[in-house]
Amino acid sequence: MNRPESAYWFARHAKPLVFLILTIAALGGYLAFNIPVAVFPTTNFPRILLAVDNGVMPIDQMMVTITRPLEEAVNSVPGLEEVRSNTSRGSAEIDLFFNWNVDMFQTLQYVNAAISRVQPELPSTTTIEWEMATYEIKPRLNRLNGVASVIVLGGEEPEFHVEPDPAKLLTAGVTVTDILDAIKRTNLVDSPGLFEQNHQLVLGLISGQVHSPEQLASVVVRTTSAGIPVRIGDIASVVPEVKPVYKIVTANGKPAVLLNINRQPDSNTKEVADEAHQEVEKIRAGLPAGVKIQAFYDQSQLVTDSIASVRDAILIGVILASIILVVFLHDWGTSVVAGLVIPVTVLITFVVLKVLGESFDLMTLGGLAAAVGLVIDDAIVVVENIVLHRDAGQGKLEAVRSALHEITAPLIGSTVTPVVVFLPLISITGVTGTFFRALAVTLGVSLFTSLALALTWTPTLSSYFIRKNAPESRNGDEEESFVRLLAAEEASLGSRFRKIIEFHQNWLRRALEKPLWLAG
Repeated sequence: MNRPESAYWFARHAKPLVFLILTIAALGGYLAFNIPVAVFPTTNFPRILLAVDNGVMPIDQMMVTITRPLEEAVNSVPGLEEVRSNTSRGSAEIDLFFNWNVDMFQTLQYVNAAISRVQPELPSTTTIEWEMATYEIKPRLNRLNGVASVIVLGGEEPEFHVEPDPAKLLTAGVTVTDILDAIKRTNLVDSPGLFEQNHQLVLGLISGQVHSPEQLASVVVRTTSAGIPVRIGDIASVVPEVKPVYKIVTANGKPAVLLNINRQPDSNTKEVADEAHQEVEKIRAGLPAGVKIQAFYDQSQLVTDSIASVRDAILIGVILASIILVVFLHDWGTSVVAGLVIPVTVLITFVVLKVLGESFDLMTLGGLAAAVGLVIDDAIVVVENIVLHRDAGQGKLEAVRSALHEITAPLIGSTVTPVVVFLPLISITGVTGTFFRALAVTLGVSLFTSLALALTWTPTLSSYFIRKNAPESRNGDEEESFVRLLAAEEASLGSRFRKIIEFHQNWLRRALEKPLWLAG
């Protein structure tokens, strides 16, 4: 076979090619520290739940005055696909399901705006609770980088109970709704207006929040025609109590308070956890006697263990592959060439993951761990074939050319085959698609990267690291080359190789002589 000038492309461009690949790998090493770390792939489930509480209002009245107005208000939100509601006595739950392609953070703002428009028409006793997130913020933890919210569970939260006297209500002409409206109007922080002086505009704030039963009892509900104020304390009793406890938290058999720290979507779970642990240590130093604080569950440990597993898989793969190549090919250069493929492939994969917006999570790390055992196969096949041609008497460059000519097409086919298996996972939608898409993308990128390296990086390094057995020969017919290849294989694998070849030749010849056997 004639050898064109392009046969020595790798020799002419060896240094630029190695420099380019090492640069991309170095970029991957840098980006690895900037890729978000999470337990699961970053996703926003397209569902918002509205929970409405209105005391003991009858179901029919709840449907007409609360559930139906809220449903009509949110119907105008873009991307809304389905609305489900469940109304019971004094409460209602409205499930909003959206398209998977919408931005849920922006959609949440749309829903909030829609409810704000209709809220003045709702009964004054109605309260809306968002189960998307509860922002009961603990300042010292919430100010940490990457923390979105801190949700407090358990404990006894103090509150004031107002117990109206029916007889006094009737005498004063006041209803329970009037008391609730009076508390809402006064128990707040509001601005009395703007104050301008010396060309300066001052915004003032006045607090009307109550902090004791006496302050709440002094709130004016209404004023009689004679100008006499009717206060809450005149028609009801105000006593300090605690909120009803629906979730009990205990630790070591004693009452406790649980703080759930939620990270921001694009933050690094490991970094947020480390900062939280450091802040907890500072908080622990100032706690009073008898109060303890300790970590209950840390999700970042799962990611840390997964990263360690991938690291161990890479190290074990490099070591075992190097040992096997040295034992069977009797050339330490082959182990170097093949061993470098794994870390370089992983580093280049990091670059693609960063570009695609993926994170280090259980699915992507699982894809990397599974790919480690596959990415080195391409390099081993190329290296082994180069060594085979070298042992047959060809020079290094001639061996590289012959090896690539023989195995490029089969190598591409063998790499594409496992990628095609995982390809349908990329098109799956919903929760399943969100999780398995990250696995399929990581595995596919790793395999294609290993294929590209096997056809570029591996031949280039082979021209440097694989030792030269004989001067480069540019002549020799195909039959003579085949004989030399068989001799090289027999020398490498022993006399059994010749027996295996002869066995296959004999049976193949018999099969060709009797084609009916093949048809059967």
